Amino acid sequence: MTGDSPKDALDSMAIDYAALKAGDLISSAPVLLDADAVARYADAVQDASTPTAADGTPLAPPMAIAALALSAVINALRIPGGTIHAGQELEFHAAVAVGTPLRCEAHVAQNSARRQWRFLVVSLDAKTESGKQVMTGKSSIMLPV
Repeated sequence: MTGDSPKDALDSMAIDYAALKAGDLISSAPVLLDADAVARYADAVQDASTPTAADGTPLAPPMAIAALALSAVINALRIPGGTIHAGQELEFHAAVAVGTPLRCEAHVAQNSARRQWRFLVVSLDAKTESGKQVMTGKSSIMLPV
């Protein structure tokens, strides 16, 4: 690690993944699921569904929230080639109208190494600006040592 804080480990040119500890903040990113972002997500995954609330309000696909939250983690960690996304568990707590601003945070939940692999488990959390919980979960990443 190049500095005294977990953020320093992420801000340095080469990330010292071994220095990351449970509870360390990986990313805290604002996410706006506007119509354009939802359309790009739907196009990328070839999802033609158009979820709506009972009153006809367009809703963001839940996996679009997950994709944007995980994207922030990948960018913050500067994931190297050879990394394996081993799995994820997600729970969605509320529907989100298109255009709702969210705050997505990720923390280290677990960090260990075995043989040629580092196993990094990241907890994910997405809330509205008012603090309403939208999504929680975790993602498991295997990085070559």
